[in-house]
Amino acid sequence: MSEFDLKYYDEEASKLALEIERKLVILGLDWQSDSTMRTLASEALEVNHSGRQIGSGAEFSQDQAYEELYGLIGLMNKLMGEAAAKGVSVHGNDAWKAIARALWAQKEVRDTSV
Repeated sequence: MSEFDLKYYDEEASKLALEIERKLVILGLDWQSDSTMRTLASEALEVNHSGRQIGSGAEFSQDQAYEELYGLIGLMNKLMGEAAAKGVSVHGNDAWKAIARALWAQKEVRDTSV
């Protein structure tokens, strides 16, 4: 693993984590609340699988902020997957970690309910 790869993933994770934290603050979502994060994780997973229309309005709205947050969560997952494929463990801030824990928990629920 090169020093460049390690630095790249750390920098990208930091940028994404900050944007995720900002969206959570805008939406008034407490990343220290497990139930709030589980609900968010469930909604984010549903957006990826339900074919819901995203980005339908030009004005800022709470729905738009959620859609942007779901997109950031998708980028977070993609970055962690790419890093893991190279043997790099990526960690973000507390908000990042709370979302990641909630996503894993929701994924386990989905996997066992099939």
